Amino acid sequence: MVARTGATTGASAYVKDPPDSVFASYLVRLRVSPDADARFVAYFLRSPQYWSYVRGVLGDKSAQPNASAKTLTRAELRVPPLSTQRAIAGVLGALDDKIELNRRMNDTLEALSRQLHTEVIRDAGSRTLGELVLINARKRSRDFKHEQIEYVDISSVKEGHLDLASRVRLEDAPSRAQRLVADGDTIWSCVRPNRKSYAFIDSPPADRVVSTGFAVLTPQAVPAAFLYLAVTTDDFVDYLSANADGSAYPAVRPEHFERAEIPVPDAEALHSFEAMVRPLLARMAHNDRESQTLAELRDVLLPKLISGELRVGDAEAAVDVAEPT
Repeated sequence: MVARTGATTGASAYVKDPPDSVFASYLVRLRVSPDADARFVAYFLRSPQYWSYVRGVLGDKSAQPNASAKTLTRAELRVPPLSTQRAIAGVLGALDDKIELNRRMNDTLEALSRQLHTEVIRDAGSRTLGELVLINARKRSRDFKHEQIEYVDISSVKEGHLDLASRVRLEDAPSRAQRLVADGDTIWSCVRPNRKSYAFIDSPPADRVVSTGFAVLTPQAVPAAFLYLAVTTDDFVDYLSANADGSAYPAVRPEHFERAEIPVPDAEALHSFEAMVRPLLARMAHNDRESQTLAELRDVLLPKLISGELRVGDAEAAVDVAEPT
């Protein structure tokens, strides 16, 4: 499918064995002829070669361009033999398949973690978060020893997933790059909490710095995995959303986190819960990091394979060398 209108004109997605359904009018559904490999065509539509054609078609049109299906599909493909198409799609597809496998695994691990949390807090009493955690406990000092930082801004975080952070020189870092994080922290965006921009911090590099737009919650009287699950429930999100101030950019303040109440079981139950769930969160974080590495490799290989600059055998060797263990 290819988008033909709006800011994403030209963006495409590969749909394998799509069910009978109705697609939005701004999407063009492509059927690939038998003499071409459908997944190869899908990767071609994501290549710089195709996007160069799209930009040429749209020219200097507005932020909401409109292109006909015929125009978007008129791009000429320099198509290799079908066997080569399949080989290219096989290399890139293997990376995407592993990324998808990691995503499904993480969905399963998260569902299990949340089920265990629901069970452990049954009949538990409540305590305020201010009794249990430190909020924004660490800040980058003037003698911060790293010349470069791994910077995490709010746009990098969504519902437990932390996209690959950008590396910037400290002198070029945004003024909001101030908060330091440690293993086991939970970060929560103070702006528009209904968007669920939160993440668990697992084994961060020493130079990771996050935006002051986050509240950094450091566990004290409760263990790390329990804290993360406790402050990312639907009830907690609703609490933050209800207390957000402002209309255009509703936001919560540290005191809203301090006053929040969460159910907390006894120490023995917390210990048992942490022993079961912390490894699950660590595995999820590992899967996310692995998927980011695989996606970067795919994005490097894709244009070179499509253009013929790189042979399939060399790409396969690169995948074997770079594939995480």
